[in-house]
Amino acid sequence: MILIMFGAPGVGKGSQARFLSEALQIPHISTGDLFRENVANRTELGKLVKIHMDNGSLVPDEMTIGLIMDRIRQADCKQGFILDGFPRTISQVEHLEKSLKAEMRAIDTVVNITLDDAKIIDRVTGRRICPSCNSVYHLAYHKPYSVGRCNNCTTDLVQRVDDTESTVLRRLQVYYAQTEPVLSYLRDRYAVVDVVSEDDINDTTRKIYSSLDLAVHGASNKDARYMRLPSGCA
Repeated sequence: MILIMFGAPGVGKGSQARFLSEALQIPHISTGDLFRENVANRTELGKLVKIHMDNGSLVPDEMTIGLIMDRIRQADCKQGFILDGFPRTISQVEHLEKSLKAEMRAIDTVVNITLDDAKIIDRVTGRRICPSCNSVYHLAYHKPYSVGRCNNCTTDLVQRVDDTESTVLRRLQVYYAQTEPVLSYLRDRYAVVDVVSEDDINDTTRKIYSSLDLAVHGASNKDARYMRLPSGCA
């Protein structure tokens, strides 16, 4: 099963992709995570990527495509994977399609998550990250037990540089100008399910699971994994 999580920055693609990854037992591949890993490790790629991430612009295709293609060719992706933050341009879609076609595979479903811009800005600017274990919190919607500290490892939480309001506004401008048109391309070729993101993350998860069940109508028993909600969503 190959899924694409689509939507503007801050709509909750990453959180929902992690739930689906657990349910389907396939990797969640996030371009943002891969880029941040390179930045943290101070690789040559990371140094170049950081410039684009800090100003809210898209990382150039030649950097992104090679990174993703290398990742999806790894052994753990043979049974499928979930893409989060890729593809963001038509060129990226075309490279993905070409690579999958060579292996006689194809994209199964695109999950398009939507949310008003004002709510996106509120979500993103209130987001806090644990730099040690990558757990994600929010100042209003998902507070840590102790103010400013991770529930899992007690590390001090931080705000990512690309989560400031000015950067979020630039990222939204880039999304509408360069990334949103990719959705029309995908709609013409694949099953796309549209889900409005809810304040309660569990409500969004239920909607996605229900939509995916409709998108894969006629699924066999092995696809029943779709309806196994993560703990707390029952």
